[in-house]
Amino acid sequence: MQATSRVSLNALRSFAAAAEAQGFGPAALRLGVTPGAVSHQIRALEAALGTQLFHRRNNAVQLTEAGERLWRQSAPGLLILERALREAQEGASELSVQVPMTLAVRWLIPMLDRFRARHPGLRIRVETLTGTGLPPGPPADVALAYHPIGTVPAGAEVFLEDRCRPFLSPGLLARLPTPGDLATVPALQGTETNWDWQVWLAASGQPGTRLDIAGRFDLDDAAMRAAIAGLGMTLAPEFALKDDIAAGRLVPLPGAPEVLLGLYTLHAAPSAPPQVHRFTDWLRQQR
Repeated sequence: MQATSRVSLNALRSFAAAAEAQGFGPAALRLGVTPGAVSHQIRALEAALGTQLFHRRNNAVQLTEAGERLWRQSAPGLLILERALREAQEGASELSVQVPMTLAVRWLIPMLDRFRARHPGLRIRVETLTGTGLPPGPPADVALAYHPIGTVPAGAEVFLEDRCRPFLSPGLLARLPTPGDLATVPALQGTETNWDWQVWLAASGQPGTRLDIAGRFDLDDAAMRAAIAGLGMTLAPEFALKDDIAAGRLVPLPGAPEVLLGLYTLHAAPSAPPQVHRFTDWLRQQR
């Protein structure tokens, strides 16, 4: 008890920021202090606890085993404390929501004004994700995670189905001599390994087809925008292209089937505060 009574909140905040950012410099930027101040706070925390929390190698830092334990066990409590202090200071509630990048840009963000109109005192902080599954680190109040088909965790709440087919601009479709021959249609890659096209081709009965990849992008949303520009066909779910289809910017490739490629799952703690449940209930109504 004597050591932990000397641990300050500033020291814990500095430790958490450095652990999440994987460096004292990025942590200092996040906290609005100098790297030296972060280093001083962490050394004071290590002295109070009597253990080393980081391995320091040149300009890089890495959590020790003790540091990993402290980060894993303290991060959720620190997040709750930070939010409580912020709400007390600002007089309003805030929810953190983790969402895959494309789903955030194409589906969630355009609808948030409806939620804000119904709950003006509740702010939403959107944190975008670029990988699959739930990210490591402290959990958000609400998370929407993407899982390729066959990888959904047992017991997870399925929120949306990722049923995809190829879409392209009407201008590109008009220029295609044989749109039914996929090998002659320029295709756009929106995932690192192109796994989605491979699954779609296999499920649509064309596993051996070699696509003409006309452009490679690290985000689905970028591939969708390239399709609108007429650069090729993109593989996407209709809900992500709703406005573009309605405006005539994109059309489905004739005869191309819709294939289930993955699922979005919804995550929130059952014991979460009422505002979290208000938001998740609203999310379910938007599907």
